Amino acid sequence: MRRFAFVIWLILLFIATSIPTGGIPQVRVFGVDKIIHLFLYSVLTIFLFFSYGKRNWKFLFLVAIVALLDEVHQYYIPGRCMSIYDFGADMIGAGMTFWMLKV
Repeated sequence: MRRFAFVIWLILLFIATSIPTGGIPQVRVFGVDKIIHLFLYSVLTIFLFFSYGKRNWKFLFLVAIVALLDEVHQYYIPGRCMSIYDFGADMIGAGMTFWMLKV
């Protein structure tokens, strides 16, 4: 049952990143998109942390794979692009959240 939230969040991430940019309201504040990436992958990390009980750094590899696949997936969505900066924001959010949960 605890894994349900993790799986639902993955599905919601996939749905959200499948929307072409024409269907998304544009936010014109510098850096807001990176904060959104931090938030989304922080929540993913929280769900993964509590779902699988793995309290070591190895499971961040799974988050990195999800983030990388998400960026590659966005390459094929009209109006979206694959970005190393977005991937970096994803991993910073995941890493900081994991570190805070671990402490």
